[in-house]
Amino acid sequence: MQERQIVTHWLLKANELHTGEELLFPAETKADQKEKKRLFISELKIFAKIDPVAASQLQVATRFSDHRLWIVVKKIAFSPLIAFKKGTDGSVERVTIEDNSEKLRRIRLMKEDGYTIEKIAKMEDGLTKEEEEFLERERR
Repeated sequence: MQERQIVTHWLLKANELHTGEELLFPAETKADQKEKKRLFISELKIFAKIDPVAASQLQVATRFSDHRLWIVVKKIAFSPLIAFKKGTDGSVERVTIEDNSEKLRRIRLMKEDGYTIEKIAKMEDGLTKEEEEFLERERR
């Protein structure tokens, strides 16, 4: 198995972790630790092109503990779809970006369950033209 395949496998396993959990990989030398970290970060960048939300929740770092060198892949709670806007009066408001593919999946499932387009629109606080066209295509 190539190193790249191994790193990809471990990143997919790390994606299944719960928030705060981490995978630790031993390194022999400081140079080995640096090279392995570089491989993980390189594959994580590729993973980010496929699934940017999942990739943004993985963090790659190095650590020295128990007299060993480690590469650490940690699952963090950060989501790039959530931000907070602070107003001039000091109030804080949560702002979110909805992942459109998730909404399309949800409305497709509602359509398969027999909901009408009107009912789906009401449940989703309205539909965009693109979403209505998507439902029309799904009808066929």
